[in-house]
Amino acid sequence: MNEEAIHFHELIHVIQWRLLGPEGFLVAYANGLDEFGYENSPLEKMAYDAEASFKRSSAIFDAGKFVAERLGSLL
Repeated sequence: MNEEAIHFHELIHVIQWRLLGPEGFLVAYANGLDEFGYENSPLEKMAYDAEASFKRSSAIFDAGKFVAERLGSLL
C-alpha cells in the first residue's frame, strides 16, 4: 500500500469522526468491530471502499460527500 492511499484511508476516518462526533464515532467503530470483526466493520469497510475508489480514479474524489452518503445509509 502506498503512503498516499494510507493517508486517504485515514482521512476517511477523520471525516467519519467529524460527522459522527467523537462519542458517535467511537461507539460505531467499537460496535462494528465487535459485531462484524475488522474486515467487515462498517466504518473500516467504508474507508477501504473509498481508498479503492481513490486509487482507481484520477478524478477529484469528494471524500466528505462519500462519507456523508454512506453514513446516511448506515444510520
